[in-house]
Amino acid sequence: MESTAVSTPTRLTIGVWADVLCPWCYVGEQRLGKAIESSPHASRIELRTHTFQLDPAAPTAVAPTLEYLSKKYGVGQAQARAMEETMAQQAAAEGLRYEVHRPARNTLDLLRLVHLGAEHNASWEYLRAMQAEVFSGNADAFEHGTLIRLGEQLGIPGDEIRDVLATDRYADRVRADHDQAVRLGVRGVPFTVLGERLGIPGAVSTSQYTDAINQAWEQVNG
Repeated sequence: MESTAVSTPTRLTIGVWADVLCPWCYVGEQRLGKAIESSPHASRIELRTHTFQLDPAAPTAVAPTLEYLSKKYGVGQAQARAMEETMAQQAAAEGLRYEVHRPARNTLDLLRLVHLGAEHNASWEYLRAMQAEVFSGNADAFEHGTLIRLGEQLGIPGDEIRDVLATDRYADRVRADHDQAVRLGVRGVPFTVLGERLGIPGAVSTSQYTDAINQAWEQVNG
């Protein structure tokens, strides 16, 4: 009797460009995560995390978010607060903590750590952990002790994290990710690419991510 070979489906890669301080990244990643978890193809989906620093000129000193947004966009703090309260409602609908009064600062160090996380297969988890600290309002979210604790909880050696924070390691990878995004036409994040052909700018609903996953799966396995 002849045996019938069963072909193995091609893995679906999903690339996500994000920044730690980006509210829509925080919300969009939650929705995308839900869509992936509920997909019948979840075990054959490979999630790749890319960094995109939205504000390279942001100060390295920690400041209140409302003060930072007011200066960045040239608006009053009342308008900045209104913008943030709208985002807080979006986050709450996804089961996420979102404090309007939270710390803000330049994210280059955190994005470099995301690339360190990639060396330990934990880039997505490290990004999400750092976002959770920031958006929950932890005043020490940017402190080295916090970043080391979060990384160690994911199995990343503390000595490696300290070395990255003490040097400029992975800064070239942050720039490379940014340059790649620009070549793809990206001007803001989140930006998601499924199967290296289907792009989604911004954060969409969980159902839209689900539809995109199904469409991309059919494209790579059709």
